[in-house]
Amino acid sequence: MTTENNGKTEGPLCEIRLRSGGEEQSLASVREYPCIIGRRSACDVTIQDPSVSGEHAELDLDNGKVRIRDLESTNGIYKGKNRISSFTLQEPDQFRLGDIHVRLVVPVAEDAQQSSEQAVSSSPEKEETEEKHSGEDEDKQYYYKRGEETFGPCGREQLKTLAEHGKLEPKDSIWLPETGKWVLAEKMTDLFPKEETSGREPARKFAAQPVQQATTDENAVPRHEQIRAKLGGKREDIRCPHCWHQFAIEDFLYIASHQSLTGDPVLGSDAQQRFRPSKFTPEGNAVDRAGMSCPDMACPRCHLRIPQTASEKPPLFLSIIGATGSGKSFFLTSLVWEMRRTLSRHFAISFRDTDAINNQIINEFEETLFFGSDPDELVTLRKTELQGELYNQVLLDDMLINLPKPFMFTLNPAEHHPRLEEVRKSMSRTLILYDNAGEHFEPGMDSVDNPTTRHLLHSDAFFFLFDPTRDARFRDKLEKDDPQLTKGSAVQRQEILLTEMINRYKKYLGMREGEKTDKTLIMIVAKADVWWNQLDIDLPQCPYQWDPSFHTCAFDIKKIKQVSFALRTLMEETCPEVVSTVESFARNVVYIPHSALGRSPVVDPDSGTLCIRPRDIKPFWASVPLLYFFYERGLVPYHTKLTPPDVETVSIQTEECGDILFVTPEGWSKPMQVPKFYLGARLKDPQTGIWFDLPSPEEANVSTTEETKPDEAT
Repeated sequence: MTTENNGKTEGPLCEIRLRSGGEEQSLASVREYPCIIGRRSACDVTIQDPSVSGEHAELDLDNGKVRIRDLESTNGIYKGKNRISSFTLQEPDQFRLGDIHVRLVVPVAEDAQQSSEQAVSSSPEKEETEEKHSGEDEDKQYYYKRGEETFGPCGREQLKTLAEHGKLEPKDSIWLPETGKWVLAEKMTDLFPKEETSGREPARKFAAQPVQQATTDENAVPRHEQIRAKLGGKREDIRCPHCWHQFAIEDFLYIASHQSLTGDPVLGSDAQQRFRPSKFTPEGNAVDRAGMSCPDMACPRCHLRIPQTASEKPPLFLSIIGATGSGKSFFLTSLVWEMRRTLSRHFAISFRDTDAINNQIINEFEETLFFGSDPDELVTLRKTELQGELYNQVLLDDMLINLPKPFMFTLNPAEHHPRLEEVRKSMSRTLILYDNAGEHFEPGMDSVDNPTTRHLLHSDAFFFLFDPTRDARFRDKLEKDDPQLTKGSAVQRQEILLTEMINRYKKYLGMREGEKTDKTLIMIVAKADVWWNQLDIDLPQCPYQWDPSFHTCAFDIKKIKQVSFALRTLMEETCPEVVSTVESFARNVVYIPHSALGRSPVVDPDSGTLCIRPRDIKPFWASVPLLYFFYERGLVPYHTKLTPPDVETVSIQTEECGDILFVTPEGWSKPMQVPKFYLGARLKDPQTGIWFDLPSPEEANVSTTEETKPDEAT
């Protein structure tokens, strides 16, 4: 029977007990409903623990019975391994709020309890009931308990099956409703028959095989401390490549190895548990509750696994931005493929997967384009979706969030590098790439529960993939027989995506309007095989050559700047708002032509989609954007003496104004505007064909220069 009182309903008395280490502590008694349980002091019942949300759960009445409901908490309510949104409480019942184990008891009336105890104590069948309980009451519900977890309700036949398969062990306890007591399972002779000694063969015992315990060592150096030692013993922080949370090395979580230890409040019921260890093996691996060695570690916020190599080597973050259908997946696939072939052979740097699990998608893309069993079979890459296998779904701040899976690669100087010891520290890095669906960069797609582009905040450089075939003005300059230029194919104002990316970056960092970033933005003008005849400049197959002074190839930075200036001029004539938008954001912008396939795709006659034959794929300048980034970071050498010696240059006057040089060739009345990024380069004016040398950065303050010569070597 229930009564109303101050907006609450009076119902059965419910006692809340907290369980820890096999002991129970009474927390509160509840008689009025609804009752809010949470961390806040304003709750009806307060549990001061970080794993408990401000308002975590609610107790209420359902047809006179007490029911508990999850209030969309971060760490949820768990019964055993399963996260449950609501359920009606049994008597007694056990579950977990976050990391807190709770037992709820609805006590019976005192006189009824006494009479029940007297009846049980006076019954001659009491011992037989406890020790030889048969299956005669199979319609009743039973619970079985192992350690601190309660499972059920279970029928007697279910318990028998669990015992036969070793899931129910002799030392587990079973709740008997008719006696109101817990009884050791080994006393239930129908579940665990006792051995007979009267000449008959002992009954077979079914029990789980014991776990082979890992050897522990009190003096072991934990794996996270080993990482600190490799970083020079400094108190370095780790940046998670999944959620970009920065944390101290000692805050690493470890991932349980035993298959029974599942159920994670952030990753879901199927994920292995994350924990803070107190025991370690001699190798430094953590030891989980089942006694197994656990070498893998995870971020303390998103609980996703972080490879040890990614923790030991400083990260280089790269964000790839581009419109839907601009070819980001093709660009990324050809980039990775060419880097595997280029870095080791030409620059003595090894380039390998850091994590095969996260890199699975890009590896599959490489197999599709470059390792097909039939080189004449038409193939294509699937579109990058807004959700799915390219994202990890986690529960953060009471919200289900999709985080983009990073592609991770380890960079190391090869053993044959001529300056191995000198460059080992600077070159040993973890390269982390992000490939978002183009829709993620569209206005309105950035939200608290959709933070898929927050990697922009931590990127060391930005790759913006500009697709000329999706620009109406560029399309007018190109051959119309290309299948990518058919009438009715999609066009898009790509400067809108660029503006949205810039606005997000400035918002994340709190930058002022008009403030520029010092990070490099590489404008990759894709599908160069369609439009490169528009450039009035030679494009070598690869802008690097062998340099005997380095015993590796060296990057031709002057050729890169010449090509960049010519391409910038073309884009300024065709889509000037793109150039002005990007150069108003970044001080250093380099324009690089790129073709992931080296030729136009063809139309599949069966599906009507654009495809390519692997035999025809010949990427052009696929590795150049990343090589340029490595050049800026000092990871690859460069030289400047590859400029043709027979080029005649004209005298110029220069005047510096902000980030611009006003360059006036001899005889001109109106100057050219050239970004200071090109200081020290020999450039060609595409309109007149004249060559001129810009002063070096050291000479930039000189307003008038005579004809300058290129540096001989660097």
